[in-house]
Amino acid sequence: MNDFFSRMKVNAIDLDRGKVVEPGFHISFEDPADFLELITPARVRLLREISTEPMTLSALATILARDPSAVRRDVALLEKQNLVTTSKVSNAGHGRRTVVKRIATRIELAAVV
Repeated sequence: MNDFFSRMKVNAIDLDRGKVVEPGFHISFEDPADFLELITPARVRLLREISTEPMTLSALATILARDPSAVRRDVALLEKQNLVTTSKVSNAGHGRRTVVKRIATRIELAAVV
């Protein structure tokens, strides 16, 4: 909890000075097992791939060399934790496709032991 208030104090000082505060997202886990269940090497790779721009599920699966259904499950889990968001967009002549976007440019995850 102290980390939260320290970050907010620094952000408030920066805002008072007219600086732009970089958007970030922080999640803390009381149980390290919960952290390890959410953050796998495959999910970290997924988050890194969409760090600069949104990407379709099918493009992610291709780039990550993973089964699309596995990528879809990982995206659903990350979306449930508010780390990513998805939206449906038109795919000219081929229905709709799902685009995955990170919630923040910086994501900080921590487990307390």
